[in-house]
Amino acid sequence: MDEAEAFYRALGKQTVRLRREVTGHIVNRLQAALWREAVHLVAEGYASVADVDLVVTEGLGARWAVCGPHQIFHLSGGDQGMAGFIDRLGPAVHSWWADLGSPQLDEATCRTLIEGMAQATGGRSYAELARARDEQVIALLATRRQARELSQD
Repeated sequence: MDEAEAFYRALGKQTVRLRREVTGHIVNRLQAALWREAVHLVAEGYASVADVDLVVTEGLGARWAVCGPHQIFHLSGGDQGMAGFIDRLGPAVHSWWADLGSPQLDEATCRTLIEGMAQATGGRSYAELARARDEQVIALLATRRQARELSQD
């Protein structure tokens, strides 16, 4: 574990050691939880595939690029931090949790997702989409590193 961690850190990567085993990688589990609600919102007609992706990339993703979910809510609590957030907004979040969807990838939902992605991608090929994603992620990570270095000065 120490060697693997040293290797990835030498490449400029951040590492996390799990405290105990869990099925799937932490990133994949969190991604699956978000996608579950994204599928629900699309399947129930609340928003289009493109709209859900837009609110993630332009809202949530921007915040998550600099703060994790716990820190975002800690900051939402003002001077009282997480305690203030839980006191003021915890009941509202709890009610949202109760209302989260449990979509099924049935035929109708799959068709809606596939057609929605076809519209959202506007005919761009897999290669074009992957290249754009990779270029943007690399640029974002470089900017993130620079910002982290500036904040440490």
